[in-house]
Amino acid sequence: MKKSDLYMVIIAIILMFISLTSWVLNQSNLAILSANFGVVLLVVMMLWQHRES
Repeated sequence: MKKSDLYMVIIAIILMFISLTSWVLNQSNLAILSANFGVVLLVVMMLWQHRES
């Protein structure tokens, strides 16, 4: 795994934790936005890694 891919995964995991804490604190808009952005980041990274196969 490249260093840039690792950074993207770490950022996506941080966004998921932000989403969880936002949901606990009843800030639903921030929770939905951060969760969706984290999922999109992971999907784009996965597709980018497997584009050659």
